[in-house]
Amino acid sequence: MSKLSQTLYSHEIQKGIYLLGLNISESELKELLSGNTISLENRGLSEIGLLFILAEALSALNSFKNVTFRDLSEVVTEASSSCGIPIFCWDSELGKCCLYLTLVNGKPALKTCYQF
Repeated sequence: MSKLSQTLYSHEIQKGIYLLGLNISESELKELLSGNTISLENRGLSEIGLLFILAEALSALNSFKNVTFRDLSEVVTEASSSCGIPIFCWDSELGKCCLYLTLVNGKPALKTCYQF
């Protein structure tokens, strides 16, 4: 990925994080840029509440049933076509990229993935 692409990619991730009402550190941004997950386990419920409301609304748009926290592990499956519930997407030179709500060991996390 070129330096310009990485800067644009970083800007889009930061834009999505801002719209979700979250704050992330530089190291967490680097993790997302690398395609790794960042855990939301230590975040306050008030900080990630909007994220769950948004995930519920987007799940309804994607024909999922009413998702409960218990159901989340079934909806958020680590498959080649999906990394979780997309909560913010943008177009990049590699295709459509999304910031996903996912689970890691049953705990909420964020991850970036491409949709080709």
